Amino acid sequence: MIQVDAHIDWRDVFHGVSQGLSSVIRRASEMDHINEIYQIGLRSAGSARPEERQAALDYGSNLITDIELQEIGMKAILNRIPDNQNYYLTIDADGVDPTIMPAVAGPAPGGVNYSQMRTLIQGLVKKGKVLGMDIVEITPAKDLNGITAITAGRFICNLIGTAVRAGYFKK
Repeated sequence: MIQVDAHIDWRDVFHGVSQGLSSVIRRASEMDHINEIYQIGLRSAGSARPEERQAALDYGSNLITDIELQEIGMKAILNRIPDNQNYYLTIDADGVDPTIMPAVAGPAPGGVNYSQMRTLIQGLVKKGKVLGMDIVEITPAKDLNGITAITAGRFICNLIGTAVRAGYFKK
């Protein structure tokens, strides 16, 4: 599983809820078919308490901060992800640069930019098989000139176009 997010979403229970926004990756880590988790673009205050960060590290999650991403680049991150695997890409809109995805509840400076997202999407398709992708936590009322929706659409088109060129849909 590859997650783009500002937060690690590793809380066990938050305000009595164990199946909510703050717990989704922790719950994914409990599924038998999830082998490794790469979390990219992590930043901002409140991303995780020390015990949640430790739980993620104890599981073996690969925590990649936005600072590290900007220093080494998305190609270096892709090189860490094993080849010839099945991948699921989950994109939390607040993990993306708010200049191209501003319609989020808690925008934070930085994040994965458009070129980096394109490199990630295309790189995963070339490395193995992307089984699916989602884009979550968009707040339409905060979308400036529809740029968040346009960007989300382009990410989806990028995945589909790259998958078609890679022969995903040949019989």
